[in-house]
Amino acid sequence: MYKNALKEDLKRVVEKLDGIVESTDTIVKLKTKIENSSTFESDPDFVKTLIQNCIDERVSQNEREVTSEQKIELAKLQLAKLEKEIELQLAKNKALSLNPAAKVEEKQFETNIENMIKV
Repeated sequence: MYKNALKEDLKRVVEKLDGIVESTDTIVKLKTKIENSSTFESDPDFVKTLIQNCIDERVSQNEREVTSEQKIELAKLQLAKLEKEIELQLAKNKALSLNPAAKVEEKQFETNIENMIKV
């Protein structure tokens, strides 16, 4: 019944059962409060489901946070890549000003940059 349950999960269950959570409550005290509640005595399956729901909500929230962090990290990497591409293009532009015969390569590179930005 308490498999994978953290203290924060048990606190939420006690609160949902209209119990009072004190800052000094241990996991054992929280379990005792749950098991001594009138709801547990009348419908233990409901309380078991409530515990599992609290665990599932926490796990789901953690997964969403990880996914968001991964998306942010990917965006940062893409931005860094584009910044390097711009830096490279600026260097090529400077080189082109010294060597006008290389303009064909410049045009091809601009097309590649535009395609990368669209992605």
